Amino acid sequence: EDALEAGENVALSGRVYVNANTTAGAIEPGDLLTTSGVPGEAMKAADPERSRGAILGKAMTRLDEASGTVLVLVTLQ
Repeated sequence: EDALEAGENVALSGRVYVNANTTAGAIEPGDLLTTSGVPGEAMKAADPERSRGAILGKAMTRLDEASGTVLVLVTLQ
């Protein structure tokens, strides 16, 4: 089934809620986010230099628990 027909959304820019986890530590506003080992979830970019080119956006809200939803400012790089 086509992802768009299944209701999958893709953000290219703007503020969107993203599923995330704290694999690389708690997420604070201003942290850069990248992909995680969990499909469909982002995580804190612990080393922004190593994550260059793989940044999804900047966290606008915090996440302390194992996984949840974070408001993210998404921008094309």
